[in-house]
Amino acid sequence: MMLSLSMGTKGEEVDLSGVVIGADAVDDRVPHGKTLARFAEAVISGSDGELADARAAVIAAVGGDGFVDAAAVVGNFERMVRVADATGIPLDAMATDATTDLRENLGLNSFGMAARTPGIDGE
Repeated sequence: MMLSLSMGTKGEEVDLSGVVIGADAVDDRVPHGKTLARFAEAVISGSDGELADARAAVIAAVGGDGFVDAAAVVGNFERMVRVADATGIPLDAMATDATTDLRENLGLNSFGMAARTPGIDGE
């Protein structure tokens, strides 16, 4: 959601389907988007070799400082999701309303955790 909002400040829309489909589907207008998405995927579910390759690709694309930032973002999102899932934190009404079209377009309501969120029926 934040990516689509930040692109909107530039008067551009961005296709977020790569979030669900995978790195190869990441919108080319997102700077280094495919490289960063491959890194995130490797952190979450890649082999040691895939992670090493993805790490090297990020450093080549955005430098060491950019790599540290990317690793921090991946780690923070993973942490937030685990905390929210473990404690049962639901989407609040404002977030539910603001993400209706996004969730529908990306098929996020069909994920198992969506059924646990008030106001989302897992359609």
